[in-house]
Amino acid sequence: MEENRLSGSHISLTMMNVSPRDKFPETWLWELVVLPSSGVAERNLHLPDTITEWVGKVWCAHPQKGLGLSERASITTFTPFFLDLTLPPSVKRGEVFPVKISIFNYLNQSLPVTITLHESPEYKIIEESSEEQPNNQRRSCLAGKDKEVHIIKIAALELGEVNLTLSASVDSSYPGLCAPVDGIEKSDALIKPIKVEAEGFPQEETWSKYICAEDFSDGEGALETWQLKRRPNVVPDSDRGWVTAGGDLLALSLENLGSLIRMPYGCGEQNMVNFAPNIFILQYLKGTNQDTPKSTERLLKYMKTGYQRELLYRHYNGSFSAFGTADDSGSTWLTAFVLKSFAEAEDFIYVDETSLNVTRTWLSSTKSDQDGCVVPVGKVFSKAMKGGLAGKQSRVPMTAYVLISLLESGISTDAPFVVNSIKCILSDSSNDPYGLALKAYALALAQHTSSKQVLQELIDSATIEENLMHWDLPKGRSNALAVETAGYAILAMMAHNPEEYTLRARKVVKWITTKRNGYGGFYSTQDTVVALQALAVYETLTHKGPLDVTLTITATDFSQSITVNEDNKLLQQLVNLPVVPTPVDITVKGQGCTVIQTVLRYNIINPAPTDSFSVRVSAAHEPDSGCKRMRLNVCAEYLLPDGESNMAVIEVGLVSGYIPEKSDLKAVVYEDSSVKRFDVDGPKVSFYIEEFSREEICLSFAAIREVEVEQTAPASVLVYDYYQPEAFAMASYAQPAVDDCG
Repeated sequence: MEENRLSGSHISLTMMNVSPRDKFPETWLWELVVLPSSGVAERNLHLPDTITEWVGKVWCAHPQKGLGLSERASITTFTPFFLDLTLPPSVKRGEVFPVKISIFNYLNQSLPVTITLHESPEYKIIEESSEEQPNNQRRSCLAGKDKEVHIIKIAALELGEVNLTLSASVDSSYPGLCAPVDGIEKSDALIKPIKVEAEGFPQEETWSKYICAEDFSDGEGALETWQLKRRPNVVPDSDRGWVTAGGDLLALSLENLGSLIRMPYGCGEQNMVNFAPNIFILQYLKGTNQDTPKSTERLLKYMKTGYQRELLYRHYNGSFSAFGTADDSGSTWLTAFVLKSFAEAEDFIYVDETSLNVTRTWLSSTKSDQDGCVVPVGKVFSKAMKGGLAGKQSRVPMTAYVLISLLESGISTDAPFVVNSIKCILSDSSNDPYGLALKAYALALAQHTSSKQVLQELIDSATIEENLMHWDLPKGRSNALAVETAGYAILAMMAHNPEEYTLRARKVVKWITTKRNGYGGFYSTQDTVVALQALAVYETLTHKGPLDVTLTITATDFSQSITVNEDNKLLQQLVNLPVVPTPVDITVKGQGCTVIQTVLRYNIINPAPTDSFSVRVSAAHEPDSGCKRMRLNVCAEYLLPDGESNMAVIEVGLVSGYIPEKSDLKAVVYEDSSVKRFDVDGPKVSFYIEEFSREEICLSFAAIREVEVEQTAPASVLVYDYYQPEAFAMASYAQPAVDDCG
């Protein structure tokens, strides 16, 4: 769709003999280059389209001579006649906002100029045309060595990225006050997108299935009908649906690297969801000879970025914590997570071995109690890792978690820490499925004789229905924890004996696939990382015959067939559904296994909150600000009787045209110790709450009106448990009336 929009813009601009500028990165040229023995390397590069001065330096590393830093170098992209465009970060559909167009003339003489905002079915130009000029044009006599700003108001009609195409040229026919400009031909054009969002709160429903043709005895069969229904309070035209199919359990995740879950990544634990899955996927691709230069490059890019970012959360003693040195100490929980991931990444990217050994030593030296159980230090943001709900805590899950990390990072199975940890694990007689899954995997990695017995206990406690195997957790446990339990169960089976447990592991794989989101991840960070590791290991170790499956997708007024085979198994094929709501029927024919997913996304005005949180918000213009500053006050409270949440997020959406006052955001973190960090992502501010207890948490900050958007839609405030995102509450607020501002 975007290609059609762009090509249409190019067609309309070709008549002006100008190619539109459309590449405007904020940073440029982050590149790693291996120098030859001459010490000289050359690159032919295309400069971005931004009119600016690019400034950079080069860092050089040499095994004998150490680190070197170059002098600053710069290059300027410039033209004496050009356009620039200022837009708000995003708007809601239907809101009226100004397109602020700047035109620059660095020549010595005045120029008669015509500026055109090219029409599009994706937006409507609000202003009326006149005899002097159409509503999408502005004309002026632009003085030499000067600039002008023109404004055209529009309203976006479509959702998603809407491209605005502008052009400007010297117009000798313009009857203005400029002197004749015979022979001067100057023009410029640019294309810039603006993100247009639907009103309300985004929702997603998915139906996923891992299906093998052999599940049908006659070689052909149909899945159950998936009903894509219209929910109450849906924002008009916001619902859209599609079906995807791939011949590999990891195809969807490979397609969506960097966005496996739609949650913020502002702490050291959350950053790992952008790091660890890339390791498991690349291990699988290389282990099955399916890696390509393109896929490897993408995976290594995310891996390197994730590794460098994670080092920001490292303490001097080698430990890691969620907010780095802002925390009093390293966290046993996060350090274990980081250690295993860094150790596995060593096969693909540079990891400082000395630093890694310091981390391994810190973790293996963790204090133990008399039963050999780990006595953790630092913050644990997941209640499940503490061994259950408040009042029923145990050190066994944490001990198994740390043992898994150290074994996967290469520690010997006869090391003292391993011996003590196994003593702790075997002393535990609880039958909690999550704890059993951790213990089963840890003992299998340690090659302990009790591993099969514990694994059998785990299998015996499973629920099996319709060829699916999963574990029902006690009331109060999250969907994410159920996925994490299933992931550890798969890993335990594969670590113990892949051939013996293939059929049972497949039943768990079938169930875990049903819980995937539309981005290739699951609910939160821990469950996504564990589940993708499990799927990668399962795919690597289980034998599959030739793949050749034909899927026929039938919906309202629609039918289409797609083929999944060995040549395209890693490709995520997508079929858009033209009508929603609709039933979806899928027929399977052929041989081999495929992953099929149907996704329904929509916005809803007021989703029903859970009983876990409450939230309220108020907004008012600050006195004497002329409606340029709005004060937001947000209060949230945890309501469940256990009195303690996991780490939570308060996500404050801003009314279109507003930006937050950064000094106020810093003050919120400085003044309230429970608020650990804030992140600003476009029109949204996320506050990380270490945990909610029984006291209400309130925060206040100002928002500045940067762009005067009219007919603004209400904005939403959301509070949710990061590791149990189905526990949430939401409130909305409107921009205060501007009538009395003067």
